[in-house]
Amino acid sequence: MKNRFKFASVGLLALALNAAPALAQDVVIGVPVAATGIFSFAGVSGKNGIEIAREELEKSGELARLKIKLLVEDTASDKNQATTLVNRFVKTDKVSLILGPTSTPESLAALPIAQESKVPVLSIASGDVYKIGDWVYKATTTPGKIMEALAEYALKAPVAKKVAYVFNRDNDSYLAQKNGIRDVLVARGVATVAEESIVGSDTDFSALATKLANLDIDTLVITTTAEVTANIIIQAKQAGLSPKVRILGAPSVASAQFIKVGGAAIEGTIFVSDYFPESSSELNKKFVAAYQQKFGLVPDIFAAMGYTQLKLAATAIKSAGPGADRAAIRQALSQVKDLPTVLGNGSLTQTANRTPIYGGYILSVKNGKFVSL
Repeated sequence: MKNRFKFASVGLLALALNAAPALAQDVVIGVPVAATGIFSFAGVSGKNGIEIAREELEKSGELARLKIKLLVEDTASDKNQATTLVNRFVKTDKVSLILGPTSTPESLAALPIAQESKVPVLSIASGDVYKIGDWVYKATTTPGKIMEALAEYALKAPVAKKVAYVFNRDNDSYLAQKNGIRDVLVARGVATVAEESIVGSDTDFSALATKLANLDIDTLVITTTAEVTANIIIQAKQAGLSPKVRILGAPSVASAQFIKVGGAAIEGTIFVSDYFPESSSELNKKFVAAYQQKFGLVPDIFAAMGYTQLKLAATAIKSAGPGADRAAIRQALSQVKDLPTVLGNGSLTQTANRTPIYGGYILSVKNGKFVSL
C-alpha cells in the first residue's frame, strides 16, 4: 500500500506539472532612441512604430511563452548619452538585443561597446553601421544604395545635366547618400557644378542660399535632416533660386516635419523613401490603421522603420527559441528571408553584409502631401 500510494503521488504531481501553464520567459531588449534633440524627428516616430509592433505581437501570441521586455531610454540625440545607455544595457541590464540608437553618429560612438561584448544589434541608423562589426545588423537598407533609385529618376526627362549638392558633413549617412546619387550621375556624364557642406546644427543658410541661387544648375540635391532640408529650400528660394531648378532630397524628408517646416516652399521636392503610407498592401493598411488609432497621425518613414525593427527582431527571437542566448539570436538575424514588411516592395531579406534589401519609392510633395511618382 505504501508503494502504491507513493507511485500515485508521483503520478498526480506529474499531471499537475503538465497541466500548469508554462511561465513566460522575458527577452530583455535595450532601446536607446533620440526622443529629444536634433534627431527626435526620427526617434519619436521610430519609438512609436516599435510600440505598435509590440502591441501587435502581444495580441497575436505568436511568441508563445516568450515575452519581450523593452527598456526604452532617451539618448537626447547625444553620442555620449547613447554610449552610456548602451554600456548600461550590455553590462547591467544584460539585454539579449539592442534596437538603436536612432542616428548614425550615435551608433558609431556607442555600438562598438555592443560589438566588443558580443550583443546583437538591430539598427535603423541610415549609415553603414554594420561595418562596426559582425554583431551589428541593420533593419534598413544602405544610404548609398537607396539613392541610386533617385539617380535613375533624375536621368529621366527632364534629364539632369548640371547638379549642385548640399550635404551634412558631420553625419556619415548623409555623406554616403550624396555620394550614392552623385556617383551614378557622374558615371552617366552629368556635371557636378558644386558640392557644399553644412552641419546639422546650422540654421542660417543665407550665404549658402545666395550662392545656390547664382549657380547655373538645373538640379539641386540636398542630403541632411528633414528640418534642415526644408530651411535650405526656403532660404534658397527667398534668395532667388529659379523655380525651374528641380530639388531632390534624401529619405529623411519623408517626415511630417518636412511638410510642417517647409510649407509651400517645398512643393514639388522629389525624394526616395523606404516607405509610402499609401501602399495598398494589407500589412501596411493594418499598420497605418493601428498607428492612426493610437497616435492620431499617419505613420512616416521612421515609424515604419521602428515597426519593422521590432518585427524583424521578433522573427529572430522566435526562430532562436526559448532560452536562446545572444549568439543564437544573432545567428537567427542572419537567416531572415522574405519577411513580410511595410517597407519597399513588401519583402525583406537579410544579406551577407547584415543589411537588408526591399526596394524603395520615388515620392514628391503635392498640395502638402506625399505622392508616389
